[in-house]
Amino acid sequence: MDKEENVFKISEFISKSLSDCLEEGELQELEKWLAEDERHRELFDQWSSTELMEHKVGEYERLDYMKAWEEFRTVRRDKLSAKRRKIRRTWMRYAAMFMIPLGVAVALLSRDDIKEKSRVEPITVKAGKSQAVLVLSSGERQVLDLGERNIEDGGMRISADSGRISYNGKPHSGEVQDAFHILEVPRGGEYFMILEDGTKVWLNAATRLKYPVAFVGGIRKVLLEGEAYFEVAHDTTRPFVVETEQAKVRVLGTSFDVSAYEEEGKTWTTLEEGMVEIESLDRGEKIRMVPGEQICLIEGKGMEKYKVETALFTSWRSGRLVFKDMRLEDLMRNIARWYDVKVEFYREEAKDIVFTGDVKKYEDLNEVLEIIELTSDVHFTIEEQRIIVH
Repeated sequence: MDKEENVFKISEFISKSLSDCLEEGELQELEKWLAEDERHRELFDQWSSTELMEHKVGEYERLDYMKAWEEFRTVRRDKLSAKRRKIRRTWMRYAAMFMIPLGVAVALLSRDDIKEKSRVEPITVKAGKSQAVLVLSSGERQVLDLGERNIEDGGMRISADSGRISYNGKPHSGEVQDAFHILEVPRGGEYFMILEDGTKVWLNAATRLKYPVAFVGGIRKVLLEGEAYFEVAHDTTRPFVVETEQAKVRVLGTSFDVSAYEEEGKTWTTLEEGMVEIESLDRGEKIRMVPGEQICLIEGKGMEKYKVETALFTSWRSGRLVFKDMRLEDLMRNIARWYDVKVEFYREEAKDIVFTGDVKKYEDLNEVLEIIELTSDVHFTIEEQRIIVH
């Protein structure tokens, strides 16, 4: 019996043991396996935990269960002979009835796929949180967290509390209204704001937004580095413009996402409602968008338009990370910003593995990585603030 077939058998025994339906001969085999390695006992004890099982139910409900098992089986298919593949197909039909066999098998096979240099205690990396720094017109920096703050600047009263900042007061008459603020959201952070005109902005991690304390004149303009989702207050007399290093996004009243991280060399604009016009700053090219479209501007190469599922690019603002056929390198770049970690690939080819899934944004990093492992031929190790992809 080869290693993988034995893993499937042991995972079945564990499942039956927790269901109190293990036969005598199976019990003896399971006890022998438990005695072989203390890590076997640790895994068994973990899966015997009621708390863990309740948590796993929630995790696996977010996966296409049969698809998860099929993908997990497929990525190892080239390691098996035709005879072994037949055994695996039979097992897959049986394993689909249980969450435990799938989880145990993935844990065992993933662990055995790499050579452990040393035994280390697991590291828990917490998800990001609401945090930002507000730079006033004077250059003074105000750290914003969940505490309450009241600020006056540029003739405007500004309130910050519970992860949001609001400029929805009226500026004092007679005072200069051309003061600019900068809201900086670090890696591992996010923030929500309401601009003076009522426009709502959700800022993602590693993002910087420069804007006037109060909009004056015939245009409402902000400068963006990073990613933000905008719900623009409708005003037919004053267009709203989001300017990045590469492009201008011009709207009257609409909901859209702009992602313009410097290290990616691209600007992505995704439209959910209304209509926007994108202008390339280097070529002067202009393209109009309708809901359900996305435009990618690549520096020096122009713009391309796509029809997309907008939720894949906007769900981050509502507490979820949703991916569909996303390259692992791109996925890990997003995760690195949100969890404020560095990512290293042990195998270059792993960068091109694609992942489809839906995870809760505020879960610990360990939980997110485990879900990725369920459907991908990869394994992760965490060393302090560094993720190594095997």
